[in-house]
Amino acid sequence: MKIERCKLRRCYRGAPEPMTERHVQAIWYDRDLRPERLETCDGVEIRVVHPGTWNLEAGPDFKNAVLEAGPERKRLVGDIEVHMSPAGWDAHGHGEDPAYANVIAHVTWMGGPAPQSLPAGTASIWLGRFMASRPGFSPEQVDITAYPFAKLPADDRPCYRCIGGDSDVAAEVLTAAGEHRMRVKARRLAAILEARRGEREQIFYEEAMNALGYKRNSPGFRHVAEIVPYAAVAGEPENAEAAMLAAGAFVEWDLRGTRPLNSPEARLKAAARLFSTPGAMYLAEVASFSPAAVKSMVKILAGRGLMGRGRAAAVIANVVLPFALAEGRVDSVPQWLPPEDLSMPVRLVAFRMFGRDHNPAVYYSKNGLCVQGLIQIYRDFCLQVHPDCAECELAGDLSESVATAPASVKAAT
Repeated sequence: MKIERCKLRRCYRGAPEPMTERHVQAIWYDRDLRPERLETCDGVEIRVVHPGTWNLEAGPDFKNAVLEAGPERKRLVGDIEVHMSPAGWDAHGHGEDPAYANVIAHVTWMGGPAPQSLPAGTASIWLGRFMASRPGFSPEQVDITAYPFAKLPADDRPCYRCIGGDSDVAAEVLTAAGEHRMRVKARRLAAILEARRGEREQIFYEEAMNALGYKRNSPGFRHVAEIVPYAAVAGEPENAEAAMLAAGAFVEWDLRGTRPLNSPEARLKAAARLFSTPGAMYLAEVASFSPAAVKSMVKILAGRGLMGRGRAAAVIANVVLPFALAEGRVDSVPQWLPPEDLSMPVRLVAFRMFGRDHNPAVYYSKNGLCVQGLIQIYRDFCLQVHPDCAECELAGDLSESVATAPASVKAAT
């Protein structure tokens, strides 16, 4: 069955880098993302002592939070509810729900009048205005896959019932999502390049270091890249490793489940070897992403044991290609990228979309663009929908496409 690409792209209409309620929850929850200084809409200073426990059940988004309000630091203990806008409170009927009676703060991305039905004394916090002062900030910088989420039921998902095991349909869906992901990354980089003119090589270096940090330690690697800038690495390559390790000694690394070969120390040594090589910035100049050219890049990144081929493929997809798109060295997203390692979110979405017994090689594991598509679908849909998937827009568009397909095409599925 063939699906019109225009129908798939309807799923990605709207803002180039969409902010969702999930992003707002992650920013509130994570001390490294949340602005240190917050105020209520009335101008009362708020200090977050504890953001609360992420609630995966019915009720407020966070339970048992601790805040301090005003110069006297009046302590508030209770629940936190998050919405995109203040109107979300009444739209969801929380004012009449006793489960929300202990809410002490209503946190929103957008501003607006506070709902009259908020519990007495509830602080209204317009979080988005505090994030607006961060140059180049993008939702893409928030790894929403790293935060708690509710698992969906194990029965067939609506998207699986629509795709029906058709690998051609799967390729259309994943390619559209993968292309969108590359464009989002490129737009973010273009904004950073514009805001930090004259720092091109440093920006590429920071982005590559961020990718080498893997998911949990990316902020630490970016911090090292800021402390030990590319100019210092290129100027004194013989001291690069020592400088990076010294800077890394002051970082609080997350070592959960980390193998020795993938430890931050080992990856910093690999990064030092990579960026102290005279031709390291070749990757910031490439203008061809043909299969042959991309395989050559993998060899450069994975050569001399710098990193595994799967991580090299991830660096190409997350840094090298978006950088080239941002600078206009390439006009279109290639239809094939080298295969990446399959993460938990990728496997989870694939299970839902293609069924328990699907063959990964048929659908996505041989094409990194399809893997990126699965990651984007996970972020855009699987983390946003209600556990029954009934309101998933992707499934809705797929259903509409199947319903409007010619009878001969329907029969083929």
